[in-house]
Amino acid sequence: MSPAGDDRVTAQTALPYPTKRLKHIVSLRQSRANGNGGESPYIGLENIEPWTGKLFGSLSTATKDDSVQSNVFSSGDVLFGKLRPYLAKVWVAEFAGRSTTECLVMKPVEVESRFLGYACLSRDFIDAVNASTFGSKMPRAEWGFIGNMHVPVPHRRRQCAVADYLDRETAKLDELVAAKERVLELLADRRQVIIAAAVTGGAKPKVRHCTFGVPWLGEIPAHWKLGRLKDFGSLIAGAGFPHEFQGVLGETLPFYKVGDLSTSKDNRRMGESSNTVSYETAARLRAHVVPSGAIVYAKIGAALLLNRRRITAVPCVIDNNMTAYLPHKEKLTSRWAFYWTSILDFGMLANPGAVPSLSEGVQAQLPIAIPSVTEQRAITDYLDRETARLNTLEVKIQGTITLLKERRASLIAGAVTGQVDVRNAA
Repeated sequence: MSPAGDDRVTAQTALPYPTKRLKHIVSLRQSRANGNGGESPYIGLENIEPWTGKLFGSLSTATKDDSVQSNVFSSGDVLFGKLRPYLAKVWVAEFAGRSTTECLVMKPVEVESRFLGYACLSRDFIDAVNASTFGSKMPRAEWGFIGNMHVPVPHRRRQCAVADYLDRETAKLDELVAAKERVLELLADRRQVIIAAAVTGGAKPKVRHCTFGVPWLGEIPAHWKLGRLKDFGSLIAGAGFPHEFQGVLGETLPFYKVGDLSTSKDNRRMGESSNTVSYETAARLRAHVVPSGAIVYAKIGAALLLNRRRITAVPCVIDNNMTAYLPHKEKLTSRWAFYWTSILDFGMLANPGAVPSLSEGVQAQLPIAIPSVTEQRAITDYLDRETARLNTLEVKIQGTITLLKERRASLIAGAVTGQVDVRNAA
């Protein structure tokens, strides 16, 4: 590797554009106490959308507490998230404000802001930063490594041309992704309508219905039973999962973290887990083993609002951000419990506060309508067929979204390194 300060193109960085070390083309802003700037807009890592360079969510203002550190930034600065769970979070500031100290704030000196933003979003750059992260609980990268990374630096006019080209082309791809995601939302809404109609008996209008005193439930078939979750099953609490036990493969029990709820391939069964433990380790962690056929879901935080329900396919362990509901099989099938809990809006039922949560006491009291086991199976067979059709469409659309995002990443990488010629691009 060339020594520090050597900006020549070397065999390692042999690209159409010359490269320089990042620390030689930017000035790093330093964190400081909020002081009198506490009312300025505040950017947290949660406000920066990964891989797109865009802001989302509502912004707050920095605290007035003088003891709290934050980074100050100006319009045109480039913010770069350095925590591993939040990598690929890069934003070119459009206004002045303050940010979390987990963002590096770089003031461009010898590079155009938008070009630098795209260069920091290139997959090779992010992958290299990711590989450098260290720490047990919240791995992060250090400026000492990031600042020494080489980035392409063509002349200013070319930088502006590349940034203009990428602004146009990524906007087109983002519009396509947004359109596909809207279709996914419509399919999800359609899924909920079908499930709600079936599990409340609305799909059989000729059957006599009556109310059971639950306003949001409306009328259900008169021959069904209405009870509470605890009347037809038991709740199993999750366990703490210390970092030193994570990342182990090949043990008997999958250890599901709340993020694993999103890995299901059919929106019903739990998928594979990147963490496993032995029965001995589960006992050491005082973790209850959840049998197959249980319904698992998030009980706290933003994941609760997503209202994902999954069925365990094998015995497993879950983390303490989740609950498992195990139906009494002689009264309640797993599939009926899955579809029924899918219509419960935990966001509406959760305890109010900065972090939404649903205690096990509240979960136990949630209502559930129960037809006979025979009728449960007939209705869930119908729902399996209908939701499978929707799932097939969702998988195809999600595949298209993945390809569009890969195209976006490839376009950025090619343009910032000069492998895509933007000189004649309209």
